[in-house]
Amino acid sequence: MHEEILFEKGKKSFLRVKWENILIKTIKKKIPENYFEEEQVIFLDSEKSIRQFFFNESKEKIESKKYIIILPPLNNFVNLINFFDRIDKTIHEDSKIILNYFSGSWKYIFSLFSFLGLIKNFDDSLFLSKKKLNVFLNCTNYEISRKLNEISLPLDVPFLTKILTTIINLFPILSLFSFSNVFYLRKKTKLKNTNHLMSLIVPCKNEEKNIQKIVNDAKFDLEFPFEIIFVDDLSIDNTKNNIIQAIKDNPQLKINVFDGPGKGKSRAVDVGVRNCDGFFCIIFDADLTVKMKDMNSFYSAISLGNGDIINGSRLIYRLEKNSMKFLNYFGNKFFSSIISYIISSHVSDTLCGTKCFKKKDWEIFEKFRKKNKLDDIWGDFNILFSASFYGFKLIDLPVRYYERLSGETKMKKRFFYFINMLKLCFKAFLVFKLK
Repeated sequence: MHEEILFEKGKKSFLRVKWENILIKTIKKKIPENYFEEEQVIFLDSEKSIRQFFFNESKEKIESKKYIIILPPLNNFVNLINFFDRIDKTIHEDSKIILNYFSGSWKYIFSLFSFLGLIKNFDDSLFLSKKKLNVFLNCTNYEISRKLNEISLPLDVPFLTKILTTIINLFPILSLFSFSNVFYLRKKTKLKNTNHLMSLIVPCKNEEKNIQKIVNDAKFDLEFPFEIIFVDDLSIDNTKNNIIQAIKDNPQLKINVFDGPGKGKSRAVDVGVRNCDGFFCIIFDADLTVKMKDMNSFYSAISLGNGDIINGSRLIYRLEKNSMKFLNYFGNKFFSSIISYIISSHVSDTLCGTKCFKKKDWEIFEKFRKKNKLDDIWGDFNILFSASFYGFKLIDLPVRYYERLSGETKMKKRFFYFINMLKLCFKAFLVFKLK
């Protein structure tokens, strides 16, 4: 690529240098630490570094970077569509690009800064909005997976910057007046991986009557390569014996069972994910209130790259009679609204147990949980919070929800769980909005 990439000429202005330092400091907090440790992150701060990385580096090095941060603002790119098309051919399909643009609300302030000589490269700049950015992205293979609302000023002014940033985080609509907008981009379409193994993680406690049906349904309904990982969480009935019998009766299937620690669904799922062999994982509740055949839709969605986290939603279709108690329904709606506000992304059902993701991302979710002390008994909230924090794309996948036919619900201590979930939301609110 020999044509000009940026309008920028000469050294960067004082304000630009200050701004990039703030941007780097902010973004570093939004990337999993292990990616830095494994040298999977790169910051590109000029046309020279952009050209060197995308067009002169080896394919192996380019594909090794999972987060690519482009510091020059999109305002100063000569041809955005051409640039995105070129890099789409080089970077890995799971890599995320983090970029920024200067807000149109600052256009006249920039004119003043330019007149005073505080900034350079202003004459040819295109001032963008999210709507205008999407006009460009609609012509490429990229889409927005997360927007940061944390940059309010180009300089770090003691107290003032913190106050303004907090206000914008609390009221995202005010980001219209931020100095800059920062976005995570991901590829829209990827090569469909139809041969990747999916691990069905089935945490179960006292579900003896459902084990055989789970295995039979998987055997006859699933249309993709799979294994079943049962995690028996200290059952006091014949659940484990029935799993062992199912393994003996179905030698042609890959089925395994592990003992859970008896500390709730989240920790049982952790045991299952760490002991599975799948490229993808899906959490499947042993109560069979979501049908096995719906797992085909999850496999298709994640293998096509429609989302990084495929979240089952039971609240889009009409609920089957007696499938969900009124208080549970109200609680689901309540927490969906709160979490959607916290992560600035709409989620219609936060408590559906069916969630699909890549196995390699589980460790990121776990580190986020430990770092922020999220004692998530069920595990649903932590997946949503951690994935959103690091710029993963969440999508809802509608599923039919049916009445449990055998066994007892584990959601008995409703008030206790309600308080636990409120605490989780409060901690996440601090992380996303105030810290």
